[in-house]
Amino acid sequence: MRKKDDDMRNINVIHANKVHKEFIIHANKIINNTNATEQTKGLELHIDRDYFGDKPKFKCLIAEMDNKPVGIILYSYFYWANDGEVLWISQMFVEQEYRKCGVFFKLIEKLREENEDIKIVSCATGDENKRMQKILKYYGGHEINLKFYYKKV
Repeated sequence: MRKKDDDMRNINVIHANKVHKEFIIHANKIINNTNATEQTKGLELHIDRDYFGDKPKFKCLIAEMDNKPVGIILYSYFYWANDGEVLWISQMFVEQEYRKCGVFFKLIEKLREENEDIKIVSCATGDENKRMQKILKYYGGHEINLKFYYKKV
């Protein structure tokens, strides 16, 4: 059996819990660096309320190997008038040394399993993040000609 097959069997995907807090923050920082996105402390400051609180505002899947977090998908839902409910992927990340071991595949598999009724999945990535663009195209994603605007209120 190939090593990749062995690696995939050792990947466990679960919903994040408090022990994953630092990994979620770490992954977000790396994603922001890769996308040349402004670094803020929003997630770090609000994660206890926004995820670990009584009314979570998002969901978070964590891939673990040997009880160590190595990958993440952070997502939520919104409604788009043209398409209905949309699953919005905010963050996707796999630690460099665990890429090409099937981690991303297992995360996507779990995401699909838990969201069978969702027909539209959307996400955004920075122009600089060519690797993620390639992955999104591989999974059937296509670029649309919308511009996203961002304003803190």
